[in-house]
Amino acid sequence: MTFAHRLRQPAPLLATFSLIASPVIAELVAKAGFDAIILDTEHGPLGPEALNLLVPAARAAGIAPLIRVRVNEPSLIGAALDVGAAGVIVPQIGSADEARAAVAAARFGGGGHRGSNPYVRAAGYAADASWFARADGETAVLVMVEGRAGVAALPEILKTPGLDGIFVGPFDLSHSLGVAGQVEHPTVLAKTEAIVREAAAQQVATAVFAPTPAMARRWLDLGVRLVALGFDTALALDGFRAARAAVGEI
Repeated sequence: MTFAHRLRQPAPLLATFSLIASPVIAELVAKAGFDAIILDTEHGPLGPEALNLLVPAARAAGIAPLIRVRVNEPSLIGAALDVGAAGVIVPQIGSADEARAAVAAARFGGGGHRGSNPYVRAAGYAADASWFARADGETAVLVMVEGRAGVAALPEILKTPGLDGIFVGPFDLSHSLGVAGQVEHPTVLAKTEAIVREAAAQQVATAVFAPTPAMARRWLDLGVRLVALGFDTALALDGFRAARAAVGEI
């Protein structure tokens, strides 16, 4: 079952963001039992060369590779999907028009305008004509609602045809709500919960970033479909710090 199909099922999914350009990270994330890895090109150093290695590494390890593109730009969305990503996460969506543009950039048919090339990795390097329609159904498109404009436009964004999910970005949301960086502030939590409930009422899947396991549990218990637990950099640092602290003074 593809990631897009799993996102439409009631069972929740767990991912983590990745900034480290190493296939080993994807293997470790898979061995730890995660469902997906989000390769972050918005805030990370990951470029086309790295993605060309990381995407197949994730698939070989048995987890879904998602790519958060840098901006809502058709060529970036198309390139992310051509390299074989199971889906894209598009940041800073502030209107229904922007959401429709993101979806159109990721689809071939139904009003989409994704660039067509049957010789890329996603197409198996030699796809027949049937692949294009199949790819549309197997590609997940999530847009990030993380600012005042996006929150205000949420009712219309949720009506976007072909949209697979809303991804709540609590850090940017905290800035827009006047409590910068305080992702566990009651105002941020309340607004995130409201977004999750509104999306659920429209039968649109939700995803939320969780900096800690306790926050991940909170969102899973609320019915969030995809929870992104931390970043590989932070999780590795936490592990090193815990190991160093356990050794004690030397």
